[in-house]
Amino acid sequence: DRTSSCPVIFILDEFDLFAHHKNQTLLYNLFDISQSAQNPIAVIGLTCRLDILELLEKRVKSRFSHRQIHLMNSFGFQQYLKIFKEQLSLPAEFPDKLFAERWNENVQYLSEDKSVREVLQKHFSISKSLSIATSHPFLTAADLMEANQLCSMDSKANIVHGLSVLEICLIIAMKHLNDIYEEEPFNFQMVYNEFQKFVQRKAHSIYNFEKPVVMKAFEHLQQLELIRPVERTSVNAQREYQLMKLLLDNTQIMNALQKYPNCPTDVRQWATSSLSWL
Repeated sequence: DRTSSCPVIFILDEFDLFAHHKNQTLLYNLFDISQSAQNPIAVIGLTCRLDILELLEKRVKSRFSHRQIHLMNSFGFQQYLKIFKEQLSLPAEFPDKLFAERWNENVQYLSEDKSVREVLQKHFSISKSLSIATSHPFLTAADLMEANQLCSMDSKANIVHGLSVLEICLIIAMKHLNDIYEEEPFNFQMVYNEFQKFVQRKAHSIYNFEKPVVMKAFEHLQQLELIRPVERTSVNAQREYQLMKLLLDNTQIMNALQKYPNCPTDVRQWATSSLSWL
């Protein structure tokens, strides 16, 4: 009822933090609801990060209007470096004079360190905010480098790190299918056939899983929302032939494989091969 409905505006401060939530469920639901003409809802995100769109999952990004307003700070990197020192330095009235002197000397040393400047320059290019928490008295270059890595974490890549080798193999099979068929939807049977080509080529019993086991791994990937059905599942539809889409791009897959613990060499080589084995 338009006469009694009340428009709602959601303002999400530090929008990039919501992008690091598991599966980005909140963002997905808000964007999905706002697309309907029946829901007078607007979602506004505020962030200091210029690469925010790169942090959004495909399903969230597809529901985003892509309307952006950039409010850029006018200062350059040298001014940013000066602010860095000022924000971290302790004031002259700090009670412990000796500690304040040592702390400020450490901050000055950090601002002149080459590796620290490289981290700050990279951070300056995508964001102009800086927040670091440490568990020891003095900041080090390693603290800043670790904070920089945390800022650029990919939530999907983190999920991939916890997958089994079989599930990794299925994602690689999907990657090859995407490359061959140019992002067209696939089904379980296509993925299974692609995986079997790899097994037959390598002749490894270690990868020779029964089909129901492979199906279980496939369904687990769907539960993790790394893949999703193209259409709503029909009651009579065969699971093997339900069309699916992969919610990871090639860059995310390859970056995750680089950090995957004890990833078998032949699996990594299969992922990096330009074409699937026909």
